[in-house]
Amino acid sequence: MIKFTATNDWNFDVESVAIVTDRQQLTKRASAREFLKFAKTKGQTDLHIIALGAYEGTGFNRNGDGFWEEDCIKNHKHFQEADRAVHRNHKNKPTDPKYGNIKAAAYNKPMKRVELVVGLDNDKCADILDEQEKTGNTNWSMASKQAYDSCTWCDHKAKTDDDRCEHIPSKIGEMDKEGRMCGMKNPNPKWFEVSFVKRGADRIGMSLKKLAAAGDLKPMLTRDYLQIYTGFVPPEEELYISKKASDKRFLLQKLAEMEKHVEAVGNKPSGEKLYLARHARKLSKSEKMDDKTIDELRKYDPKKILRILADHGIVFSPEDFCGYIFGGRVSGKQVKGMKTHLPDIFRSLFDGEEKGEVVNNEKYEPSSMDMIPKEMRKMVEGLFDGHSLFGGPAVKRVMRITIMMPNAKEEKAEPKTKEAFDHELAKQYAAYKLAALNYMNDNNKLDDEVVMNAVVQNL
Repeated sequence: MIKFTATNDWNFDVESVAIVTDRQQLTKRASAREFLKFAKTKGQTDLHIIALGAYEGTGFNRNGDGFWEEDCIKNHKHFQEADRAVHRNHKNKPTDPKYGNIKAAAYNKPMKRVELVVGLDNDKCADILDEQEKTGNTNWSMASKQAYDSCTWCDHKAKTDDDRCEHIPSKIGEMDKEGRMCGMKNPNPKWFEVSFVKRGADRIGMSLKKLAAAGDLKPMLTRDYLQIYTGFVPPEEELYISKKASDKRFLLQKLAEMEKHVEAVGNKPSGEKLYLARHARKLSKSEKMDDKTIDELRKYDPKKILRILADHGIVFSPEDFCGYIFGGRVSGKQVKGMKTHLPDIFRSLFDGEEKGEVVNNEKYEPSSMDMIPKEMRKMVEGLFDGHSLFGGPAVKRVMRITIMMPNAKEEKAEPKTKEAFDHELAKQYAAYKLAALNYMNDNNKLDDEVVMNAVVQNL
């Protein structure tokens, strides 16, 4: 679901937009000055924009949309991380003109609002800057994407405007017997675009109830905005909020294709492909980390551990992943159930509705900046031969397993379980593996052999 919210949709204590002449001005506007880090750019004029208010401070906006503070705190960063250009009237195709960039984003906790610093190109935005100087305010619209919104009266989750409950939009702004205002709660919004828009400011300050009663001023839903912003192109089914997420999407596709290749070779092995069919699959039989090792790893900062492991080409096996993340809270039966979903997990995610959720999952991202303690490095170096997916140690393990089990037969794949927990666990493991491999790729340590080894590790 796409949501459009404009600065003039809220009634703030100050004008929602101001030209930034110096940092002292930000103080006068009670801005989140200490968190708005930006530098002047030649040929640009900076605007301080109060993008939206948190529900706990400003309530619903004029269209009945509410954004809860916890989501504003967590997700305001997406404005800047999305690295989208500034547009006019949401004309956002790659061929459309770009008018500036989002330099900084912050959540102002005392004032309970999300604030931006936007750099406008002077040569392209003379009319906007002139309007801002003359009137003291311009109207800016934010586009965000989320899975659904929910009615505050009945909690109905609507993924589209065609899936609305009986209260939305006809009852927006009204109070029920318990004193609850009817509106739309917007969980986990991912803001990804800012546009200058021409909208009448005479609607500012009107109550939601008056808006709902006025025929031509009724609250607007997504479909209404799309009739106005005819040049808007929605993002793909999954929203890439950053370059990292976009890179992970392409890596996910590569892993999905490798799964198909491994499956095809396994069904009809011949010639040089016999190695893959008969030997490489034995990587999944590699010795797992013992409980003592897992416990030692759990003592360190997870971000640092995930980084140093990835630096050495070590990606947790399904069993080791569960041991490290959950300790003893996941049973052997649940791990076994999870593994039934792994042979085609990348294909199912790439082709399914959960792709966006996985590529945007940041839980398992390795740290890229922190110093690694010597004892941590030494410990991980001791795991290299037995667990790395890099070519050298992986081939040695396959040879060792082949010598130890020369007549080992391929085990028949178990059918997928129907347990929701098993599928969710497999999805989390895939998100972890995707983050680790993407880190390797960013550091020029990922090749086709490592990708193949990561896939056969799931068998």
